[in-house]
Amino acid sequence: SLVPKQYGQRLAQQWFPPLRGYLKGFIDLIFRHEQRWYVADYKSNFLGTRAQDYAPSALVEAMAEHDYFLQYHLYSAALHRMLQQRVVDYEPERHFGGVFYFFLRGMSPSHEPGCGVFFDRPQPDLLKALDEVLQ
Repeated sequence: SLVPKQYGQRLAQQWFPPLRGYLKGFIDLIFRHEQRWYVADYKSNFLGTRAQDYAPSALVEAMAEHDYFLQYHLYSAALHRMLQQRVVDYEPERHFGGVFYFFLRGMSPSHEPGCGVFFDRPQPDLLKALDEVLQ
């Protein structure tokens, strides 16, 4: 996983009120490519003026600072649940592709491929555990 170990400590220090009712959030895009389903979220964060400010390794800090790690795990759980209901013989290993975060200010034809793009693929065991926790 690309989630830094310190991020779990950060979450443990935050206070979340008891969950009652519904969480509100919007997945920007769910798409299918070569039999796998993906979550995509577009971000307009300003991380700097240089291409290297949007290199995949530099995006981890922004992902942690803005709690996008938590967000994409919730989105992954939602997609996992939807696929369980709608895909015949659903298997996360075969059907769940992962999560893309597109930092638009870093994406340019003049930059290296992958600049401004964060990708992770939560493992099937984690998807199942998230599903159980959110039951």
